[in-house]
Amino acid sequence: MKKIRLISFSLSALFLVSILSSCASNQEQNKETNNKEEQKIEQTSKNEENITIEIGSDNFVSGEKIYNEKCMVCHQKDGKGVEGTFPPLAKSDYLLADKERAILQTLRGSKEPITVNGIEYPGNVMTVFKLTDQEVTDVLNYVLNSWGNNGGTVTIDEVKAARAKIQ
Repeated sequence: MKKIRLISFSLSALFLVSILSSCASNQEQNKETNNKEEQKIEQTSKNEENITIEIGSDNFVSGEKIYNEKCMVCHQKDGKGVEGTFPPLAKSDYLLADKERAILQTLRGSKEPITVNGIEYPGNVMTVFKLTDQEVTDVLNYVLNSWGNNGGTVTIDEVKAARAKIQ
């Protein structure tokens, strides 16, 4: 009788371990799939060309680094800015409404007062940094696709065209 109980207990334990192992494996696979999906943000540009921005890619990491070094002091780590002083970039109706304007303001600053999400912000407070076309592209792609933004993609050709307008 003890042998039967021991065998029954052993089989039950083996079955339980098998189920738990299977669940853990499925959770790990789901986690990997979710991470891969989070790593890519599909965007459609004005010309309907699909462009993928890969979070963790060199350009995205470069954009984050530029943002942290040059923009974060005013716009904050979370992109929410300082109400009434420095506008938010996170979920900003103003930023997301006009990609070319975003490029131009990154290149030359914001001269006039602006209204972002219903709050007015003064002009002439944005520091203008000398950035290469690639740096402007990278930082804008970071900002346009961080903090819940779904702002599309800026190409280096768009930055070059905008720069040519102001020179």
